[in-house]
Amino acid sequence: MFPRLSLLLFLGACPRPPQPVRDPTHPDLRLDRVAIRSWSNDQLRVLTTATRMDVFREIGTPGEVIAWDAGVLLLADGTQLSAPLVTGNLFAGQFTGKGGVTLAGPRSLRADTETVTFDRAQGAGGLAASDAGVVLTQPGLRLTATGFTFDVADEHATFDQARTEFAP
Repeated sequence: MFPRLSLLLFLGACPRPPQPVRDPTHPDLRLDRVAIRSWSNDQLRVLTTATRMDVFREIGTPGEVIAWDAGVLLLADGTQLSAPLVTGNLFAGQFTGKGGVTLAGPRSLRADTETVTFDRAQGAGGLAASDAGVVLTQPGLRLTATGFTFDVADEHATFDQARTEFAP
């Protein structure tokens, strides 16, 4: 009986190992070659892709994501958005595309800007905006502006200090 008691006392006197400290540079989840399909009832609406996506759940703000070589395809009209880097929060619905964001739309529409932010909580369907300058081209038209705001639900864009050039 005494040997067991001695063993329990000995084990109780041993220091406990410290709790591991999480490294905030390491994600809780890393996904490679990501494809996310968004549906409305039984209709596929949006396809989102990334070569890599890191998701953080416990450090900082839960739901933070970083995605590399990200793309969004709107299946209704074939509009494609792409960015080398996207950061944001899944729960808040706030994202920033960085490193050169490109939009390729119907009728050879193309828009390029260095950075774009999107906030799902703004407007009826979210607002996309940039103050990094934008160049929008379409056959016969070139628009340059210092920034823009696009209301997703209304499909209405407002350009800041816009300059339009028409070509035959």
